[in-house]
Amino acid sequence: MQVLAKVYTPLSLANSGYIAGAGAGIVTVQGKPASRKIWLLDAVTMAVEQVATSLKNGHYLFLGLDPAKEYLVMVRDHKKEYEPFAWDYVKPANDLTIAEQQTLWQTWQT
Repeated sequence: MQVLAKVYTPLSLANSGYIAGAGAGIVTVQGKPASRKIWLLDAVTMAVEQVATSLKNGHYLFLGLDPAKEYLVMVRDHKKEYEPFAWDYVKPANDLTIAEQQTLWQTWQT
């Protein structure tokens, strides 16, 4: 099964963890929500796991993650005005079902 979220992300029932840009964790530029490319890397190997783009409202969602792993989430400014921002050793949440994750994503589309 695949879900469209700016990129196709393969989902697995075995890996139902997710990392969401919500609340204070949205992408901002000068304190305002912004759309930027976001990289998700394995915190141990530094291999790129997924790449997404936040919505104009700053929200983003990485799906199909292993809840036992830790990740590095990095945002870069394509305009080269600001240094990259990163959250390190992020553990995916697994408190929502895949259907609930999709519902969350849909609520951010407006």
